[in-house]
Amino acid sequence: MNEKKKEIGRFYTDRVRRLSAEIGVRKTRNRAFVAGELTAFCAALAAFVAWASGGLHLPMLLLCLALLAIYVLVRHFDTANMRETEHLEALRTYYVKENEALEGNFSSFDDGNRFADTSHAFSFDLDIFGRESLFQRISRCVTPGGAEHLAAGLSVLPREKTAILDRQQAITELAEMESWRAEWNCNASAGISPILPPTHSSPTPTHSSLTAHRSDMLPQETFSKRSGEKTSFLPFLIIPAFFASVGLAVAGLIPPSVPTLWAVVQLGVVVGITSAPLKRISADGEQLLRGLRGYIPLVRLADNAAFNSRLLLSLQQRLKGDADALEAFNELRRILDGYDRRGNILGMVLFNILFMSDIFLVRRYRKWHNRYAESLGQWIDTISEIDALVSFATFLYANPDTVMPEISEGDNVVFEARGLRHPFLGDDAVRNDFAISDRNYYIITGANMAGKSTFLRAIGVNYILAMAGMPVFATHFTVGVFNLFTSMRTTDDLQHGISYFNAELLRLKQLLASVSENPPCTLIILDEILKGTNSLDKLNGSRMFLEAVSSMPVSGVIATHDLELSRMADVSSRFHNHCFEIELGESVTYSYKITPGVAKNQNATYLLKRILNT
Repeated sequence: MNEKKKEIGRFYTDRVRRLSAEIGVRKTRNRAFVAGELTAFCAALAAFVAWASGGLHLPMLLLCLALLAIYVLVRHFDTANMRETEHLEALRTYYVKENEALEGNFSSFDDGNRFADTSHAFSFDLDIFGRESLFQRISRCVTPGGAEHLAAGLSVLPREKTAILDRQQAITELAEMESWRAEWNCNASAGISPILPPTHSSPTPTHSSLTAHRSDMLPQETFSKRSGEKTSFLPFLIIPAFFASVGLAVAGLIPPSVPTLWAVVQLGVVVGITSAPLKRISADGEQLLRGLRGYIPLVRLADNAAFNSRLLLSLQQRLKGDADALEAFNELRRILDGYDRRGNILGMVLFNILFMSDIFLVRRYRKWHNRYAESLGQWIDTISEIDALVSFATFLYANPDTVMPEISEGDNVVFEARGLRHPFLGDDAVRNDFAISDRNYYIITGANMAGKSTFLRAIGVNYILAMAGMPVFATHFTVGVFNLFTSMRTTDDLQHGISYFNAELLRLKQLLASVSENPPCTLIILDEILKGTNSLDKLNGSRMFLEAVSSMPVSGVIATHDLELSRMADVSSRFHNHCFEIELGESVTYSYKITPGVAKNQNATYLLKRILNT
């Protein structure tokens, strides 16, 4: 680990220590609040019973009301303290996980395996999704839509330079906002559940799957007009009348039993009227409610942030359109707080008796839905896009030894890298310089384990990072905007009767179709061609294939063990030979450095002899 990363690790460790100390103080405070609540409520209940039984009329009633006020005040402070404790615990969890990630442990993060697609143009070959994948190393998404945006950013190549530059600026800006990102990312520990089930029909996210949170999927029946008609004006008549009866009882004009009986009847009526809609909210809207609650702090963070980059300002403006998202989500938070308070039976009984709270809860929820439901999909999608950008920015922050690539003009294949390395290999990885010219082909030879496949993946993965607006693992990187297709990890399919060789042919057919369907130019990365046939057939077939694609708008990097394939450089100036050479002595020495020319040394026979002689 280099010194910059060590400094980040020390910062994370210090944050965990400070947060742990503060959490301990708040938990001690919480126990005192709970004792105060219980004492105040029991005392208030005793005072009410004494008043209702006819003793010490006005003084006892005033004492009861004072104790209830104390109970409400202590509970308010207790709730605020619990929320802050949960927030600090989530923040501590975030820093613990980030520290683990710096040390190479990404097991706490989403691996994106659901997005894996063996037929994708490049993601399967380049380990974009799955365990220990690029996605898992980057993903810090706290929303389901954010994970889909992130997956799309790593698997769907952009076609315009402007879009890449906008993302670069946004990611760079967010990377510098460490405290803001920590507040955003700590919502993962609080848990945001999906509002709706995924809608993507294919493993790779599409545009339609990223806007799945449609208002017509909300539980409409929960907010029907019929439930609103029952609760439109009656509460405004009943509540003052109830308090009037209490006043008359205090004045001695009516018996105390009258408001007591009224309270019991009123509680029964409120529960009877609201039980059905509240049951539907509980049954049909539970996931929706919990999901939306998690978005509230994200909307507040996005709305209040002082963004400067064009993309982030555009996303922020989408939250402040015709209907303001922060206003809507703040109102929703208050509604959900009321819904959660129903879990406290004592509080639920008290507030339904005094204020018919459940009726107003259903009414407010219906009005919120009618006003804001149409904008909900856009807001969720906007937060999801910011969520993906935050993941990219956190990755940039944790890898300070990377550089932002330069994006060239034009539509040709341009690839110039100095100090290139694979992002999975750590800071000690051997770096290489390499350049790819438009419509040129690079035959790479070398012994087993010499580094050919890793080098090919380093080219592909860093290009994907560059197209996502991300930093790359190089000291300098200039790249154009072009299509990418790889064939490195072909597998057979016995269930469908597809042999290994047939699978290779199908992959090459898919490559040709991709080149035709995605103009103007494509870079192909191939790790051995036609591995599933004999040596001579493989050589002839590989030559025939490369001669065919050389007439197309294609550039290529091809790794092979077949040294005869390197002779194509003798007949065409567009073919070039490079190799990863090894040295054979008492042991095999691997340099992992790419050099011009054809590999001379092979290690299979050498290593096998050593095994047989032991």
